Parts: sequence; structure tokens; C-alpha cells
Amino acid sequence: MVIGIIGLGYVGLTLGIIAASRGVTVYGLEINPVIKGALKNNHAHFFEKGLNELIEQYNNKTFHVVEEFPHDVKFDAFIVTVGTPLIGHGVKKPNFEYILSALQTIKDVYDGSQMVILRSTVSVGTTRNIVLPKLSKMCNRDKKDILVGMCPERTIEGKALNELTALPQIISGNNPKSVEIAEDLFMQITPDVVVASSIEEAELAKLYCNTYRDITFALGNAFCLAAQQFGVDGVKVIETANMRYPRSNIAMPGFVAGPCLEKDAYILLNNMKNCDSKDFISSARALNESLEDAVCDYVKRVVGEPNEQNVLTLSGMAFKGRPATSDLRGSSSVYIAQKLAALGYKLNLHDFVALPQDMHNLNLGTCYLADDLFEACKKSKILLVLNNHERYAELPYDTSLSGKTVFDAWNVCDNWHNYSDIKIDTIGTINIVKKEG
Repeated sequence: MVIGIIGLGYVGLTLGIIAASRGVTVYGLEINPVIKGALKNNHAHFFEKGLNELIEQYNNKTFHVVEEFPHDVKFDAFIVTVGTPLIGHGVKKPNFEYILSALQTIKDVYDGSQMVILRSTVSVGTTRNIVLPKLSKMCNRDKKDILVGMCPERTIEGKALNELTALPQIISGNNPKSVEIAEDLFMQITPDVVVASSIEEAELAKLYCNTYRDITFALGNAFCLAAQQFGVDGVKVIETANMRYPRSNIAMPGFVAGPCLEKDAYILLNNMKNCDSKDFISSARALNESLEDAVCDYVKRVVGEPNEQNVLTLSGMAFKGRPATSDLRGSSSVYIAQKLAALGYKLNLHDFVALPQDMHNLNLGTCYLADDLFEACKKSKILLVLNNHERYAELPYDTSLSGKTVFDAWNVCDNWHNYSDIKIDTIGTINIVKKEG
């Protein structure tokens, strides 16, 4: 098969390189100079274990980076992988301009005989009500003759290469031929597919997976905050409730963010009308977002008001640490840094994987980007460890931490918990206010 992938971000590049490794000829369309420059030098613009080796092996062989799709190639399918950003404040709405712009890139090579697959996360009805009419108009064919489907991305960052070839892929189409093409393509990549009975079912399945995770984590956060009202460590009580008990699997509390989990509940809610579950879903999302303000309030209590002496070190800026990623999109760590910088605090930023240029581009004012975490801590009042990268568990005691407070958001700084000269707080204790006397 020959496919065109529109957008070589995280989703498009990992899918494209795996497809190329399985014998599919892939043309990946990308106009971003940073992404193109990285691929020209046989590496990705983000960190994903094993990805650079595959790029080096298949680049310019079965995988081709292009700025426009060639006219002399017969494509079987085009796959749209661009993001769906949110717009607005309070009630956030998805912006479909990226998807519509992506469709424009195939107008000179699309004649209606090729299948168009939406891999982007969209509101229910988008494929049928927005994409299908656009394609019909583009090639001047009746909508019933257009081949279109929703085959949602469902990998986690850090394990995409493995999961693309191991997890069942959800496929759908607007007619039997579309389903057949989608199945032929994805069965070359994965050993199993799940055929949704409609495009709308496939759209919902994607949204349900991430919203389910969002709500599950919200429950852990809700229980954690409730425990602290009674002066009880919210993390420890959940550990106690779960311990060796088969009917309790409460999620550990913590930040729920990243480029998918922070958005998909809003995308699900976008065109949902008069449904009793709307408030439940939106409340869970709001609770998870509130954790960032809770951390900022905690910092003000511990450190005091912003001044020249109250320097903060924030480590773990990528939205998660396990599996490791360099991705700063939708990161609670970044949102916390933005809020603290807006309050006037001076910040030192550190991450084991995130690219310095990406952290610089956060535009947080006069921030110091630290290569050495302990060096950054020497003049800081507090260290905030904000993701769960495995290297935190290996860090030895250092005198730069003596007399300092460490906020260990994920309970990963194992080597520091036994030192009496380091005060360690966690998500489970930040809202416990000690009573005087």
C-alpha cells in the first residue's frame, strides 16, 4: 500500500515510521522547518525510545518526507494526524481549523478514489458532518461515493512504537469498501483490529478511553483532598485502602495532563446536548485542573510572597516521566511554572529529557535553565519535583537540599525521605494546614 500522512508530529511520525517498517510506502507531509530539519538528519524532534534508529533505517527508502504530495504517485489512503487545539476560556471548544487546513493539502492529488482516514481526536459527528462534505466538494463526487473513516490514535507517549504493533486498532468507515481499506492497512501494522459499527462509534470510543482515565484519576484526587480535611495524608490512605484488597483499585492522586487528557473531555462535551452526565464529566476535569492552583497556593504558604530571595526550582517539566518523554504540551508542570512566574517568583527549570530550546520557548521571563539539578537548588527556597521520571529515585542526598523543602509530587524521591534536614511534602499533604498549639 501507499499512504500519505498529513502532519509528522508525535502521532503522524510514529505511525508513519512503523507503517514504513512493515512494508507500506509512506509519504509524510510536513512544513514545520524544525521537524523537517530533524528528519533530514535522521532523528525525531522529540524523544521516543527507539524511534531515531527506525528513522535512520527507513528514511528515504519506504518513508519519505515531503512538503507536498507528488502527483505521479498513486495513493491508497491519506491519513490526517494533526492536532485539535481548544479555544476559549471556561467552556472550551475544539478548533477544527487544523483539520480543514490538512484536507486542503491533498486537493491537487485527491480525486475521490482514495480513502481519507481521520486519526485526529474530534467531536462526535465531525468525520461525517464536516470532513465528508468537504471531501465531496473537493472532488465533485456524491458523498455516498466518498471513502472516509475514523481510525483513532490510542498509544501513550513513550511506548507508541510498541503499542502500534501490539494493541488492537479501532477502525471504521462510511461504507464497506472504506472498512476494507482501513482493515487492509492496519492489519499490516498490528495483529488485531476492532471494527466499529459506525464512524460515530469510533469517535466516541477514542473519547471514552481518555475521558475514562481523566475521571478515574479525578476520583483519586477527590479522595486525596478529602483526606487532608481530616489531617490525614491523602496518598497514604489510598495506599492503605488498596493494599491487598481485591475490590479497591483507587488511582493514585496527581496531575492529569498532557496533549490528550487535558482536552478530550472538552471535545466529548462539545456537542453533547441535554445529557445528565455532562456536569459529572466537566466536574472531574475541573477538579484535576484545580490541582495546579493548589500547588501554587502551597508554594506561597511555604516560601512566602515573591521577592529576590524566594527562588524556586521546578524539575520535571515534561508532562510525564514514565515512560520518559520530552513533550511539554499540556503539562501541569508548565502551567504551574506559568502561574508562579505571573505571581513574580524567580524560577529555575530542569528536566532530564525535555529539550532546552523547548523550555526556553515557554517564554517564562528570566528563568534559569539548569543542567545540574543540585546546582540550581543551592539558591532556591524550595524544590518542586513535578513528574515521575525514574532518575529521581536514583538521586543521592546532596547538601544543597539541607534545610530545604522538597515537594515530591509523585513520591519518587526515595533516597531523600529518610533525611531529617529535608522537609518533604507530597500531593497527599499540601493542603493539610497545621493547627497552632
